[in-house]
Amino acid sequence: MHIIVVSDHQSAPRSFTLGRAHLLAFVVFMLTGLLGLVLGIQSLVGDNPARLAMRAGMPAVSDVGPTLNMMAGKLGEMEAQLLRLDAFSARMSQMLGPRGGAQAREAVPVSPAVPPVNSGERHSAAPSLDALRAQLALVAGQIEQRAVRLNHLESALVDASAAVRTLPTISPIPDGAHSSNYGARSDPFDGTASFHPGIDFPAPVGTRFLAAATGVVTSARMVPQYGNLIEIDHGNGLTTRYAHASRLDVHEGDMVVKGQVIGEVGTTGRSTGPHLHFEVRDHGQTLNPEKFLRLATGLES
Repeated sequence: MHIIVVSDHQSAPRSFTLGRAHLLAFVVFMLTGLLGLVLGIQSLVGDNPARLAMRAGMPAVSDVGPTLNMMAGKLGEMEAQLLRLDAFSARMSQMLGPRGGAQAREAVPVSPAVPPVNSGERHSAAPSLDALRAQLALVAGQIEQRAVRLNHLESALVDASAAVRTLPTISPIPDGAHSSNYGARSDPFDGTASFHPGIDFPAPVGTRFLAAATGVVTSARMVPQYGNLIEIDHGNGLTTRYAHASRLDVHEGDMVVKGQVIGEVGTTGRSTGPHLHFEVRDHGQTLNPEKFLRLATGLES
């Protein structure tokens, strides 16, 4: 989420970006505030006129006129806050994409927020206590709906963040350039036409390389063609391979996180020189790793 701040004391606007972690923290804050607001409204709606007057420090129900006007103004503020909550939910839905936002809407349909009423209009209308209590009950119900909707959006956002962590979107060698692309090429040993199932990162022997995504190590062993090979399962049939290593820092069954050092570059197996061979596979079928690496900027923000 990109935010621009404009101040009367500054000549130029300032901008900053909120990532998914910031949004999650804000959602938790919003939900906590909503819970307190709902409990307070429910307590207020459940009061009879006499108890309401006592809480306001008034001697009798007949003297509640000024308090009613104040409450009417607060009610207008609450209704305006409902509209802001709806705008925030819409923004979260947009970030989650059409599918994620639609799932939240289908799971928790909400009634439209009541448009805020100008406080001056409420003063002139002189609403009765019963009418005000009924309106408070309506707003309380709407706030409860928004709280449940935000809970669903938060869950969807957590799921989306987990999915990003398991996508191989970071380069196994930071700032490393690759020399051999995915696809058809001439075999470096005999010059015949061949297919290269990954991309290669040339680097000195001993250069540390990283896990491109979070997952479980399914293989960490010597394979004649690949040399020292690490294979990581990221779930849903998606795997990555890291070949020709001089050193393996993980073992089969290890859980690794995105960006964790898992080995060192070498020239083991069928290799023409020190480099890291990197593959991405979907249910065993090779994919072009560059397509995932290009996603890094959009997904990691």
